[in-house]
Amino acid sequence: MKRLTITIALMLVVALAMPAFGASFSDVPSDHWSYNAINKLVAAGIVEGYPDGEFKGEQSMTRYEMAVMVSRALDNIVDEMEAMGQGLTTGQAEDVTAIVKSLMEKNTNETLSDAQAEEVADIVDALTFELRSELKVLGADVDALGKDMDELEAKVNALETDMPKDNIEFSGKVSAVFQAGDYGDDPTATAEALADGDALDVDLPRSERLDVNDLDSDDVTDEVLYAGNGGGDYDDFPAEQAFYQEFDFVVNAEVSGINLDFVVDTITNGFTDYEGYRYDNYEYVLGDQGDGKDIMMDTGRLDISKDNWMLKIGDMDDYDVDENAYFFDVEDAEGVEFTGPVYGLDLKAFAIGFDEGADNDDPSRENEYYGAAATKDFGKTQVTGKVYQGSIDGKSFVNNGETVNGETVTDVAVAVQSALTDALTVSGEAVYNQLDEADTDDSLFQINADYKLSDIWSFRGSYQTVGDEFNGGSAEFTDGTDYFTGVESDLEEDYDFDKYTLGTSYVVNDNNSLDFDVMMVEHETDQPPVQGLAGKANEDKMEYGVGWNNVYGKFTNHFKVSYIENDYYTDVIDDDATVVELGTEFPWTEKTTVSASVVNKQADLYDNEGIWDRDMQYTYLTAGLDHKLTENISWLTDVMYITGDVDQLDNEKDDYDVSPYNDRIAGENADIDGSFITTSLSISF
Repeated sequence: MKRLTITIALMLVVALAMPAFGASFSDVPSDHWSYNAINKLVAAGIVEGYPDGEFKGEQSMTRYEMAVMVSRALDNIVDEMEAMGQGLTTGQAEDVTAIVKSLMEKNTNETLSDAQAEEVADIVDALTFELRSELKVLGADVDALGKDMDELEAKVNALETDMPKDNIEFSGKVSAVFQAGDYGDDPTATAEALADGDALDVDLPRSERLDVNDLDSDDVTDEVLYAGNGGGDYDDFPAEQAFYQEFDFVVNAEVSGINLDFVVDTITNGFTDYEGYRYDNYEYVLGDQGDGKDIMMDTGRLDISKDNWMLKIGDMDDYDVDENAYFFDVEDAEGVEFTGPVYGLDLKAFAIGFDEGADNDDPSRENEYYGAAATKDFGKTQVTGKVYQGSIDGKSFVNNGETVNGETVTDVAVAVQSALTDALTVSGEAVYNQLDEADTDDSLFQINADYKLSDIWSFRGSYQTVGDEFNGGSAEFTDGTDYFTGVESDLEEDYDFDKYTLGTSYVVNDNNSLDFDVMMVEHETDQPPVQGLAGKANEDKMEYGVGWNNVYGKFTNHFKVSYIENDYYTDVIDDDATVVELGTEFPWTEKTTVSASVVNKQADLYDNEGIWDRDMQYTYLTAGLDHKLTENISWLTDVMYITGDVDQLDNEKDDYDVSPYNDRIAGENADIDGSFITTSLSISF
């Protein structure tokens, strides 16, 4: 109330300097006690009233309305100061009191005492400070009041400019990891089940296959013989015993707008001896290889970025060159990658190879892969041109009776993606593939469509066709005596197939949705799908899937059933499979999250890494606990259990005949029985 009284007093005092005229507001009668005062405020330009011509004197005044009136009063004072400046001394011109007295004496016969004028000046200062933010918005002249603040801000800015900056930041994580497990009485069967794509989806370490022309009469006469180190993801399997530390460091620097991130992952194992199953007489045991007594660097990468540009140099885990999976898709890679805008194009260029730390004895580690992809955006349509090349020097093969050392694989592709309507998006790609040494070429073509019928229904479909000499992973460039592995791709099959997919999603409600998918693969080849089988690949592979996604309270659940028919394209024996998967995740507290999943698989004929088994079935369970002890300390625990059985190939025998008709394929039943626990305590800094 006091501030409102001061405001009204200021307005009336300033308005005394203005002559009165006729009433401007329909709701202020001439006999009202405020009639003359309001008219003087109108004459002074301080009050304008409302658009309907009323003053609305009974209505409460807002803070912003008060600020408007103060702003207009200040404008009057400033105008008077400028007009009277020549008639005032320097001291008077700097004194608001003198300005007010001069304004009053000039325009009226009334005078103010010094005390009254000083009171008005105090009111002006108080209101100007009180309403400084609103007056700034209104454009009022409050520079004098902000002078000290401006000077202070200038000093602070000068200090920040002159003060040296620390542009380097360090962060990292130290983890203590303990792992224990058991592969059971038949560890080979357990390892093969874990390597399945519906369990861990990792590659078993396998030995090299030798050309039968290199064998003498004392050797076996089958197509292949195990010999030496053939690589594999041995370090992705669970260990039987491991207790070690992991150190992860990140160094971030900023120089002239350029960000540099250097990520280093080092491991050591100084707590206990490492133990794990030695699969297939392999020189490495299965499990994480944290068995060094000294600290050693496992991975390191430098990322350099500025605006939309990015340069990566070093190790690149799980590197996929192209989302369509026909060229180089591996877990461990190293090299250089650049992404960024160049001459109106979105460019990606790379030069990569296998991570040398994975297995130095594997000849494929000498292979190198290069390429570039450039995308032009035309609004709703994007067009991409691609050139990929693989220099595969680590392998030799026989072509028409001649030994060929190395091969060069080249892919040239054009891809288009277009949003034809708000509901329909279509994409397609055509790829030309050439093998230099084998002197072959072929093509790949695919098209995809996504259609959103409504907020409830959506549909998807695709078609892919691959020629019989397309090098999409491994193909036969031989006279029938040897096989040559090409680029590391992830196609449905290696060559010569047509693939069709059709799916739909249905949103039942806010908490439930359903997915339906069907896939058919027609595999055309003159070669048997399984070495030693008399039948041809004359059956189409079919896969049917139904999925359910659910949110129940804090639980996030998913369920999926898949049925695969003619998994290996042969009608000689049954080769169907059924996979059931169920999983859930639950945020128990703000700091604790628990998860669990179970997979059950029933397969009539099973193959992993060229090992053929019959009647394989297993159940794979996982459970996890992620608990945040403090802001920078986390405790993670994962449990794995797999159980089942399989009629399995015996890898310990000297006879390496892999024909499915001998007693080794139809031999004794092998138990799948593995249990593992991994727990780690991590400290971030």
